[in-house]
Amino acid sequence: MANATTAAEWDEEYRAGRWDFLSDVKESARYGVHAAWLASVGKTRAILDVGCGEGLLWHNLARRPEHYVGVDLSAAAFDKADIDFDSCRLEAADLHHFQPAQDEIFSAVVFNEVLYFCEEPEIQLPRYAAMLEEGGVMSISLYAPNRPESGAHKLIARIWETTDQWDVLDDITMTSAAKNVTWKMRLVRP
Repeated sequence: MANATTAAEWDEEYRAGRWDFLSDVKESARYGVHAAWLASVGKTRAILDVGCGEGLLWHNLARRPEHYVGVDLSAAAFDKADIDFDSCRLEAADLHHFQPAQDEIFSAVVFNEVLYFCEEPEIQLPRYAAMLEEGGVMSISLYAPNRPESGAHKLIARIWETTDQWDVLDDITMTSAAKNVTWKMRLVRP
């Protein structure tokens, strides 16, 4: 988890290169799982990428979405984005306050390593589910520290409990031996 808590702090970290490691090959499997899940269930038309950073998920999509909205607290992250702005919109917003444009709905919402910063996922996940078209999906990934008693594992349990009420399409634990990192990932249909 990051130390930054405000948009200015996140901007400073992006400008300093703190998050450059996210484009490393050792992070690509996680992005690949999100992209493969969305393609597998045919939900790539309109994607809301919450915590998008510089839009790395967009690059992992085999088929470009008709509409992509990336949301991140750091506007400085967008300076590093190399995406097609004809079909993409990046918006600086806190995940607690983001609102889609009028009549904007998504086929998928992706929460890639961002729900750690969510104070009440039990409230936010259903709020984002309301932004989905009928049959839409949510793809979630969270870093899972090696300490089972950590606060991160407690948060994961809360998020899984919230999403257990929906149709769980897949639920995996992925470990990078090269990086010595584990992620919990889940694909759900609210």
